[in-house]
Amino acid sequence: MSAKTLRMALYGLVAVVVLYGATMLVGGGDGGSAAGDGALEDALAELATEPHTDFAISGPRDTLRLERGAAGWTVNGFEADSGAVSRFLRAVAEVEVGNVAAANPANHARLGIAADSAWTIAAEGRPAILLGKAGNRFRTAYARLPGADRVSHIEGDLRSAAARPLVDWRDKVIVETDTAMVAAIRVARDGRTVLYERQDSSWTTGGAEADATTVRNILQELASMRATGFAPEGFEMPAEPERAVVATDAEGNELAALTLAEGEGNYRVMAAGRSYIFEVASFRADRVAPGPDEG
Repeated sequence: MSAKTLRMALYGLVAVVVLYGATMLVGGGDGGSAAGDGALEDALAELATEPHTDFAISGPRDTLRLERGAAGWTVNGFEADSGAVSRFLRAVAEVEVGNVAAANPANHARLGIAADSAWTIAAEGRPAILLGKAGNRFRTAYARLPGADRVSHIEGDLRSAAARPLVDWRDKVIVETDTAMVAAIRVARDGRTVLYERQDSSWTTGGAEADATTVRNILQELASMRATGFAPEGFEMPAEPERAVVATDAEGNELAALTLAEGEGNYRVMAAGRSYIFEVASFRADRVAPGPDEG
């Protein structure tokens, strides 16, 4: 064997050794091992077992407690968004475990699956699951069991459905009204009150026909108004609200009532029958409570 051939063989051997070491370090890289993690599969299956009555979900900044009571689901004691809860429960039931992405704990931080960066999902009497970063394919993420080195790909909506701040779990419905029943709307703003009244085919105010776009905007907001967030803890609405809206039916029964006060770049809103002070964008406050010269 010539010296040149020997050198080429040695270079090839070194390349193989380096490649093998890198593979061992990342535990298969993002492609991972074809073998699955049976323990993780069993834990997720157990987490999905009904009945679902409570979950603890905690991340680097948020700690959430989902609990189902007689009145429905709550999150940290607040009314929970039914859509967010349904999405989460569906994701728990449908998640699938794929291949092992890494087997070396040195990769946990890189994959967002370390104890101080992962999201943890647990339910009473069931194993906890750690969720890391989103994977390199759509609707995938990294997951492992606490104390385990192996990290697996999971497929489904579980990470995006679970790893959300408290505000995204809370019920943001301010008011929902059957506007076909609305016969009159009283809007107070800027020290003046305007009464809109439904006629056979139009709306009037002060005996004259009301602006159709203005009335349509009010009705659209009353039909379904959702908050962008919630007022800071300790905030109280003023004794004399800056704006107020009351909708009644033909018999004078109250269908919806809102009070509004200007906040920091938005408006704070309270609704009859709701326990919280919400926040909405300023343009929505203008739609539901227009100025006296806009109708």
